[in-house]
Amino acid sequence: MSQRRARLAATTSAPGPAQPPQPPAARPAVAPAAAPPSHLGDPRIIYAYAAQVVGQSLAWEGNYKAAAASLRDIPPNWILPQVRVLLLSNLAQWQLCAGDLGAATRLLDDLDEDRAPASVRPLVRGARAAVLVRTGDVEGALSLVGRRDGERGEPAEVRQRYRITRAHALAARGELTAARAELRRVVDEVGVDELCRWLPAGGPARATMLELIDEG
Repeated sequence: MSQRRARLAATTSAPGPAQPPQPPAARPAVAPAAAPPSHLGDPRIIYAYAAQVVGQSLAWEGNYKAAAASLRDIPPNWILPQVRVLLLSNLAQWQLCAGDLGAATRLLDDLDEDRAPASVRPLVRGARAAVLVRTGDVEGALSLVGRRDGERGEPAEVRQRYRITRAHALAARGELTAARAELRRVVDEVGVDELCRWLPAGGPARATMLELIDEG
């Protein structure tokens, strides 16, 4: 086993911290019929924001299960409408990386880019595609990320994610050479760490990702 693979195994299989970060206050008690938050000082908005920050930190550490747990029980209407779909996209990605395909799939109806601001639609599209390719909807995933760079006009910050999802779709179609070429582009541009980051989500191209990670 390569040193890089050993480090990766430690990151993806080790249990999370004994006491992972938590939102700064107990979840606010709200009556079921309470109206959604209407101002930024509402404690529900603050709680939802804190849960997202905690989740993002845990995800960067590779503790995807705890990251998903930090956000999954937040009522969607506690989250500001302009960031709601983006946060649910993050949750879907964390659930994939935690191995909970069922939970990620249940979010598909919420991953509607038309409900999101234009600035985050490429991220939402990428998250939806990542879930679709894992459910076997290869053509649906490819329609979202395109069959080549730039086909969907994606910005640079999501290009590697699109390539990885495209590689999974191509691998599912038996186009292993093309899938490897997509992953090779990721490695050539940003290194293998990006593959390591998304490896826990699994998918048809996972074996090829491991090969490229070992090659360094």
